[in-house]
Amino acid sequence: MKVSVLPLAEAEQLCRALSQCKANQSLKRIDIISHGSTSGEPSSTVITQFFCFTQLRTLQLDFFHCCFNLDNDLLLEAMESWPHIRSLKLVGLDAIPIVTFRGLFTALPQCPNLLSLDMLVDAVRIDIDPTAESFQHTTLESLNLTRSPVADAEAVARIIFSMLPRIEHVYDQRDPFETWDIGGQFDEQWDKVNKHLDLLNGREPQSSEFEMY
Repeated sequence: MKVSVLPLAEAEQLCRALSQCKANQSLKRIDIISHGSTSGEPSSTVITQFFCFTQLRTLQLDFFHCCFNLDNDLLLEAMESWPHIRSLKLVGLDAIPIVTFRGLFTALPQCPNLLSLDMLVDAVRIDIDPTAESFQHTTLESLNLTRSPVADAEAVARIIFSMLPRIEHVYDQRDPFETWDIGGQFDEQWDKVNKHLDLLNGREPQSSEFEMY
C-alpha cells in the first residue's frame, strides 16, 4: 500500500484503521508521505500501531512535521516486531534525533534482512566503541542519516566502517520530487564522514555525494 500525499489528520486515521484490519498478518508494504501540522504532542503510537504488521518487508513513514517520538527502546521494540523488514524509513522533518548509535546497534540484530535504513540518529553523542564490539550487520547496504548533525566525522565513520561493512557512503538516495524533506542542512558534515569512509576503505576521497541533489 502506498499513499503519496496525505494530510496528517487523515494519515493518522489511516494508521489506526490499518492496525485494526485483518491484513495485519499479510500486508508487506506500507508507504505514507504526509504533510500538514501536527494535532498535538509527538506520540509513540504513530509507530506502535504498526507493530501488528509482522510480515512487513517495507515500511516508509515520511512526515512533513514530527508526529512521533523515536528513542532507543521504541526502535528496539519496532525492529523486534518486524523481523522480515528489508526497507525501513521513519522520518519526521522537524524531529530531534534521540536514538543513539548504541540503541541502533542493539536493535539491528532483530532485522537480519534489512537492506535500507533511513532515520535520525544522535550522531553527536558517541556512546559506542566499535573496537570493543564484535557485532556487524552484513546485509545493510543503504544508510541515510543525513538529517542528523555530526560533531566528530572520523569517529562516526569508524563506527560505520567497523559495524556496517557494506556501507561505503551515507547519503540520501531518494527522489527529491517524492518527499517533503529536501534535507541538505548537514550535508557538509556527512560529506566529511564519507571522506573518512573512503580513507578507511583504502580509497581516494571522492567528490561530495550531495552535489547531485
